[in-house]
Amino acid sequence: MSMHVCRPAYCHELDAECPLDRWISYAVKVLRDGGIETYEACEGGRGHSYREPAVRFYGQRGDGFKAVALALSRGLPVRALRRFWTIDDAELIGPNWELTFWERPLKRLQREAERTGLIT
Repeated sequence: MSMHVCRPAYCHELDAECPLDRWISYAVKVLRDGGIETYEACEGGRGHSYREPAVRFYGQRGDGFKAVALALSRGLPVRALRRFWTIDDAELIGPNWELTFWERPLKRLQREAERTGLIT
């Protein structure tokens, strides 16, 4: 399972030199641990590719609802679920899913996950 991370204006493959954004890493862990195939994430905000914290993932028709249920059951502050297509070389790619989160409550959860050792 590959993972992309947000950087200003573009995304990179996850590797030792390009870590996952801090403020979205707990949400990604929750989704991955629940079997959701994430591929892109961003903590959002100034200097980032996304305005709000978001995780993109692959899945079939019901997988978005599964991801929302999983996120809410773990206390993640889900803001929106979107189904989207991208265009690459004039070809539609997708559809894929995107979950967005409320920033302040997400940061509180991230701090707690770090404090308790759920995330390092």
